[in-house]
Amino acid sequence: MYERNCRAIDVANATGINPSVICRYLSGTNKPSSDKIIALAKYLLVSPEWLLDSSEGHMLDYSSKDIAKATEPFLKQIELQDKLIKSLEKDVGRLEAKVKKWEVYKAKKTKNPTKPNKQKVGFMKKHKLKK
Repeated sequence: MYERNCRAIDVANATGINPSVICRYLSGTNKPSSDKIIALAKYLLVSPEWLLDSSEGHMLDYSSKDIAKATEPFLKQIELQDKLIKSLEKDVGRLEAKVKKWEVYKAKKTKNPTKPNKQKVGFMKKHKLKK
C-alpha cells in the first residue's frame, strides 16, 4: 500500500473494507480473511501471496497488450463521443443560421416597429367618413 502511495481510506472505499480494519491489518493486530486478501490484492495490483509474505510473492506485471485490451472500450467510447460533439456543433451552427434568417424576416415584416399606429392613421386619412 505504501509503495503505491495509497491511503487507507482510498483502499477502504475501493474494497469495501472499513478503514479501521485496514489499519489493524497493517499493524498486525488482525489478519484478513481470504476474501479480503483477494479484494486488497486486486485493488493494489499485487498477488495475494505478496500480501501474505512480500518475500515470496511478486507485483503483478501487466503487459502493454493487457493495458491496450482494457483501455480499448474506453477509447472507442471517447471516439463516439467526439463524433457526437462534432455533430451537435454542426446542428447548433445550422440552428443559429435559421434564427438569424428568422430575425431578418421578422425585421422586414414589421414596417414601422416604433410607431405601429402610424399605419392606422394613414388608412383613416385615405378613407374619411362622409358626414
